[in-house]
Amino acid sequence: MKVKHCLPVLAAAALLTASAGPVQASGQPYVALGDSYAAGVGIPAVIDPACDRSDHNYAHLVAAARGYQLTDMTCGGATTSDVAAIQIAAVGASTEVITLGISGNDIGFSEIVGSCLLLIGGAGCRNKYPDMPARIAKAGTAVGNLLDSLRERAPEAEILLVGYPKIVPDDENSCTGVQPFAAADLAWARDTVIAGLNAMLRAHAGDRVTYVDTQAATTGHDMCRPAAERWINGAQVAAGSDGPTIHPNRFGHQAMSAQVLAQLGPGRPTGSFGG
Repeated sequence: MKVKHCLPVLAAAALLTASAGPVQASGQPYVALGDSYAAGVGIPAVIDPACDRSDHNYAHLVAAARGYQLTDMTCGGATTSDVAAIQIAAVGASTEVITLGISGNDIGFSEIVGSCLLLIGGAGCRNKYPDMPARIAKAGTAVGNLLDSLRERAPEAEILLVGYPKIVPDDENSCTGVQPFAAADLAWARDTVIAGLNAMLRAHAGDRVTYVDTQAATTGHDMCRPAAERWINGAQVAAGSDGPTIHPNRFGHQAMSAQVLAQLGPGRPTGSFGG
């Protein structure tokens, strides 16, 4: 089973030809970098088909709330290497704000989700990845190197490293009959994969890098909640929802944008984030 846009590895050509331009004509220069969880893949309106980038991802909501001049380079399927080789070109000495959401593709998240679906009656996907801690550690080295490059290119920029949201609930058994994943696999995905990624990202906070925790803001709206309450899509996208499988929908990006705005400090506007 192919899981559409679950942090997929897109063709290099699509990443290389993806275009991005400033969204606002004035305001502080803001560059958004990252993968499909940052791009808001599939959420209307998609403004870059090559990257499946949405104009309702958290970067656009943050820019609208703050009046930033946004250059959105986020792209479905991007790895840390793609950001370092392609997306980083938008960052310069005048950049004042950077958001970065990355590393899921580095550890093969799409492959992992596919394994959990395909092996539901077998040994379990968790048994296929004993090297997961090593994968996360390797991704951490790449993230650290990328942050060093961003600091060099934009010495005065505020850098926000955005974590992954609450995909799996604290009680994995609540997913039984709701999502086609074994409970033990879900617990492993939550505690080893997602928690491991977020812990690695959090460890890079400091030295002008702020970690943005999106877990608490999306708790209670994971993929196992009733369809009307989901901010993270499950293995199938519910009718009336948006975005692809195992990804935040429009409401998820609203919640994530609120967390980014909160970390930017005082002066954050209140009220709607674009709907």
